[in-house]
Amino acid sequence: MRNWLAFLWILPLTALAIAACGENMGGTGENPYGHYEDDKMIGFVQEVDKSKDTVVVDISEWEKRDRKGSVLTDEGYSYIAEMTDETVIELENGSNAILDNVKEGQKVLVNPPVGKEFEGRAQEVILLDMTHEEKYSGLLSHTDGLNIVVMYEEGEPISIDIENIMQNIEHKTVGRQMPYPNDFVVDYKSELDFEELPIILVFNREELVFKTHNVDELYNFMETLDSR
Repeated sequence: MRNWLAFLWILPLTALAIAACGENMGGTGENPYGHYEDDKMIGFVQEVDKSKDTVVVDISEWEKRDRKGSVLTDEGYSYIAEMTDETVIELENGSNAILDNVKEGQKVLVNPPVGKEFEGRAQEVILLDMTHEEKYSGLLSHTDGLNIVVMYEEGEPISIDIENIMQNIEHKTVGRQMPYPNDFVVDYKSELDFEELPIILVFNREELVFKTHNVDELYNFMETLDSR
């Protein structure tokens, strides 16, 4: 039987994966997801449950590949892929991989695709190469302004309040706060060169432009932008 479900995304930890699928992969125009092919089900890993040998994959855009114009709605689609001893896991270059290599946010090609023959068991999972925009889509700004992201340690008190920050900034920005994604496909601590949490990260459409642990330093940075 078909083992997939549709739902609205609400969990903060999945926001990175959702944004990667929802804002970067699609094109523009009347049929923004028409580049997806029926026999190549591509999505982004939302969750890996090693105790059950399952991988939840967000296939929202692939599922909407034939939709056009007014029928293009905002709901998300995911499905649970059961990993068996027969499931082949590979990197895009053909190298062997294992379930431990499958991380949240990873772009994957899963066979067989959802359809009449689909019973929830994955025969093949290919870990696809990802662009910079796909890896950072949940952090990059998707407006003409900046995106301010407060990352904190999950389970710890949130000492930096994003709502208060946004109230004190006049520059055109959007903002969010999120727990640090420890099992995400990107090691942001290493790639963005920081260790301590919480941290304030500021992104434009292409890259990180500022980082700090101090709110006053953020305000000073924003004032320099306003004075230009």
